[in-house]
Amino acid sequence: STPERIAQVELDLQRALDAGYQLLESGAPAHEAVVAAIHVMEDAPEFNAGRGAALTSDGIAQMDACLMTGDGEVGAVTGVSTVKNPIDAARAVKEQTKHVLFADPTDAEIADWGVATESNEYFITEQRRQSLAEAQSGGDEWEKHGTIGAVARDSSGNIAAGTSTGGITNQMPGRVGDSPLPGCGTYANNDSVAISCTGIGEAFVKEVAAHQVSDRVLYAKEEPVEAAKAALDGVARHHGDGGMIVVPAHGEGAMVFNSEM
Repeated sequence: STPERIAQVELDLQRALDAGYQLLESGAPAHEAVVAAIHVMEDAPEFNAGRGAALTSDGIAQMDACLMTGDGEVGAVTGVSTVKNPIDAARAVKEQTKHVLFADPTDAEIADWGVATESNEYFITEQRRQSLAEAQSGGDEWEKHGTIGAVARDSSGNIAAGTSTGGITNQMPGRVGDSPLPGCGTYANNDSVAISCTGIGEAFVKEVAAHQVSDRVLYAKEEPVEAAKAALDGVARHHGDGGMIVVPAHGEGAMVFNSEM
């Protein structure tokens, strides 16, 4: 990471925060703010989502996303390769279909949802090509680049969570991580928390990590920070690391991680 790259990441994170918070200040619902923040990060090549997504072992950008609101409604997609903003496809599943998760939706379905598309080449950056080459030559199957997400609570007290990712560099085609799986990498419940996770997805899936945080807050009456730390301890037992952003239905939010960044 160069100073210039770090500065650009910080700038784009601030842009994402501003985009979401501006909507919250205007009275928009939490999920609108979540989507707006994620749009910024999906469009910025610094992050592992949308443009700049990590590449599979075949050199393809294969992306996942999930959007969930505190009333329990949720939509997700996995394995999309032409959706410009995968969070939009997840939202479309939530709002326009009777289903929860679509795996590699067809071009016709994507068009019917009114979601913008790009060729797969649009998502592939030179830096991600280099990362893939390094991972394949060095045998580092777990080389990763920061899944993105957003959580929000609106003026009505409703909460929402969204997550978007390109997965793990050099992953096998067809691999599905935690991000698009409700309760694993993304979860929201108006009685507990909204949460988005990043890290080694397999470990988060095994722990049902996001839902576990919600249950610890709702039933064990743990504070969000303590609940997230406990869930990450479980992730670590599965040889994984990562982080969580949490916004509860009441009180302050939390950011907890056991990874380098």
